[in-house]
Amino acid sequence: MGYKVEDKTGKDIEVNEQATERNRSEGESSASIEPENGNEPEKAAELMQKPEVDSDRFFKLIDSSIQGLREYRLIVSALKLGVFEALKAPLSAGALAKKLGCDPGLMPHFCEALYSLGLLDRFEEEAFEEEGNSQRQEKAETGVAPEGRSEDKSEGRDLNNEEKSSGAVYLVSELSAAYLLENSPFSQQHYLAGRLKTVELWNRLPEIMKSGPEIFEKGTFFGEVVQSMAENARCGMLQETVKLVAEYVEFENVKKLLDLGGGHGLYAIAFAKLNENLRAFVFDLPPVTEKTKEFIKKYGASNVGVIPGDFFKDEIGDGYDLIFSSFNPGGKVPSLIPRLAEALNPGGTFVIRQMPDEKMNSNAFLSLDWNLWTFEGVKKGGSGYSFENSVPFTEYIEMLGNYGLEVSRALDMKDGSRIVFARKTA
Repeated sequence: MGYKVEDKTGKDIEVNEQATERNRSEGESSASIEPENGNEPEKAAELMQKPEVDSDRFFKLIDSSIQGLREYRLIVSALKLGVFEALKAPLSAGALAKKLGCDPGLMPHFCEALYSLGLLDRFEEEAFEEEGNSQRQEKAETGVAPEGRSEDKSEGRDLNNEEKSSGAVYLVSELSAAYLLENSPFSQQHYLAGRLKTVELWNRLPEIMKSGPEIFEKGTFFGEVVQSMAENARCGMLQETVKLVAEYVEFENVKKLLDLGGGHGLYAIAFAKLNENLRAFVFDLPPVTEKTKEFIKKYGASNVGVIPGDFFKDEIGDGYDLIFSSFNPGGKVPSLIPRLAEALNPGGTFVIRQMPDEKMNSNAFLSLDWNLWTFEGVKKGGSGYSFENSVPFTEYIEMLGNYGLEVSRALDMKDGSRIVFARKTA
């Protein structure tokens, strides 16, 4: 059956009823197909929902972690490529790329990134050309810009501006000249190499979490890190400690000194310089004392000697007026206390420097870092710089009195460590 409808032109149009019914049926069939995850209004409502936990906290954590990785890899790469050594003399990014065999398109960005960290200085090429050769030489050798130098210290460190870098020359900054050049007395290249090994452990964290801590041979380990420890000590820790000990110990009366676990021996060498009649000894593992001898020779410390051995097993000597221990791994092991007391002369002084346990326990990353590796047959304690047979530093200090060592002073240092003075009363 058909019927007629009138279109806008007034013409009659015959519509087939069967076709109309078929279309209606297809439309109903299509409408009966529902979305797999619910209806559309519900999906739209979900779209407008925000997480209950603030996303800023999450993204800031991730971004800051990645930024730290970028900066670390930038510094390590610059050292590996020889950027700092090459820039003891001023070069443009293009000239530096050519000298080091690097991509000329990437080098300007690389230099700008180092500049943003304060590791390079940047100058406008034209202004730099006007300066005298003596000023250039002074900067290259010392890393310190002479007064009046037209160094660009504007907002540039925080900008990524190709216009600024296109006509620029770069030079090692005072910071990198002090700590990253090989010939600097305060060079930290061995220290950074040691930090690289720690990073490698973190790169293998999933594996270590399953297999357990990395095992190192004690003598080899300390023999390798002694140079790193020496570099680190030179940057303020050594000077601060020696000055403080000299204030509370009458070195003119000290005839024999023991630097227990002294490693590089720089403390013993510095103490020995305070009294030419003092005879100092550095006790440490045999592979370490071989390195100690090199430092003794380097600084001409003829009144400093070494005693190779393991202080947990071997005799440490006796007749000492001063026993010094700085960040010694055995510095919180009670079983050593009676041996230390016996080795001191009456009236002698025991000086120990350690990091307080409360600071170690509050740093979960440091505790994890400390426990990612250990020595053969040695179990570490839960917190940083502690072993299975260690006790908390405060408890260790309290135990000194049981062996005739009377604590006279306990002072907190700039780096957060604590130095304690104890005198043998009898």
